Amino acid sequence: MQVLLSTAYFAPIEWLSFWVQSTGCLLEAHEHYQKQSFRSRTSIAGPNGSQTLSVPVLRTAKGIQDIEISYAESWQRVHLKAIESAYSNAPFFDVLFPDVEHVLSRAHKKLWDLNLATIELYADWLELDAPYQFTKQFTPNPIYERLNADVEPHSIDARGLHPKHPSRTRFPGYQQVFQHKIGFQHNLSALDLFFNLGRSSWDYLNDLQKEPPTNRI
Repeated sequence: MQVLLSTAYFAPIEWLSFWVQSTGCLLEAHEHYQKQSFRSRTSIAGPNGSQTLSVPVLRTAKGIQDIEISYAESWQRVHLKAIESAYSNAPFFDVLFPDVEHVLSRAHKKLWDLNLATIELYADWLELDAPYQFTKQFTPNPIYERLNADVEPHSIDARGLHPKHPSRTRFPGYQQVFQHKIGFQHNLSALDLFFNLGRSSWDYLNDLQKEPPTNRI
């Protein structure tokens, strides 16, 4: 069964689990950009609690593929420093962090391209066989096969995943760097999972019991 997802910046664990458990991922390529969503923000577990990292964008367009990134401030340096502070003591940090640095060292013009780079990094780490494709046009109707010939009739619509909408998924605990100080933080960026569990991230993602979000975009 395919899953329909909106693009995301270093997507959260739940987002990635939908992909891992699918036969293929269809990325929504024709929606309007939504601010304060996973499209431009992600969360990590720092020493003082959950920390949100946001990509600044220029609001001169509406379409998700047309949104440009702002480089008025050195947000890439800020994100890398925050990730290093949060995970430098994680078991798999030294192995994986150079890949994150490589993604964030490039000055992507469009948010869409940056997000695809983070998604492809996840796919590379997991050695995912399930391919991703793009929607041909936007529709809020769940009967996608009428508009997108590549979509299976019973695809899961998970485009409604949003940091401000409570997830119905229960996230089993795993050891996090600052868990002893701030407690277990659930559904963070999947970076948290990879830095802490390494290859065992696949098992966690594949076993996660989820339900599609009830809200629609």
